[in-house]
Amino acid sequence: MAERVPTYAPPMTDDGEELAANGSGHGADPAPRSWTDLFTDRDSFVPVLLLAVVLVVMSPVIDLFDWGFLLEFPFSAGLVLLALDRSKVRPRTLRSAAIALGVVGVSTIVLSLLREATFSQDNLLVAINSFMFAVLFAIAFPAVVRRAFQHERVTMNSLVAAITGYLLIGIWFAATYRGIAALNGYSFFRETSQPRGGDFTYFSFLTLTTVGYGDLSPSTDIARIASISEAVIGQIYLVTAVARLVSLLGTARDRDEERRGTQ
Repeated sequence: MAERVPTYAPPMTDDGEELAANGSGHGADPAPRSWTDLFTDRDSFVPVLLLAVVLVVMSPVIDLFDWGFLLEFPFSAGLVLLALDRSKVRPRTLRSAAIALGVVGVSTIVLSLLREATFSQDNLLVAINSFMFAVLFAIAFPAVVRRAFQHERVTMNSLVAAITGYLLIGIWFAATYRGIAALNGYSFFRETSQPRGGDFTYFSFLTLTTVGYGDLSPSTDIARIASISEAVIGQIYLVTAVARLVSLLGTARDRDEERRGTQ
């Protein structure tokens, strides 16, 4: 009888690819495996995106009653801190942001007390409050986008981070518009001399998405410059960062190519 020759069937999946797919490889970004992981995973940007959406939806609430700023503040502060935390910035950056948010919180309380006591608001305080938030959103934006491109494997979480960055652009410009308007006696829109907080967010996202219904239009030179800048930045971001991540969805980063590029 002829001797039986042992055979070997190679695995259908490469070990490295399998480890990367399971999120257990060295340096890999584990994908959320359950619905709870979408909110609790240290690298998930789903909660950041949801906070950004809630903040946009809540923007008209600011001027509905005297304490509108206080109601909005926890969501704005939470968005900044969570965006920086999920972007894995340095602890010093996170602490600095927390301190700045403390200052903004105090000014928000003072502003709300002024509105309650005098039925008016200090324009300079509104401008300072708005610009400080704009600075914090401006810090969070590049951190979120950088983290989206740092993932070992481009997943839906990477795309969620990129979309969050897109919303941060609109939120940042809304805060900037409000600050500019407060410094100019709320002379910003041609159609109204008393714009509400929600008007700035509404106008910002119409400009960002280049929809332009025409019900609000900038009336000053600085307002026109800012709105043109937002429209250009928004379109460039979509056709570069977001489009790049969509084209790479499901692929892994080539470490050998990265090492060659750094030599």
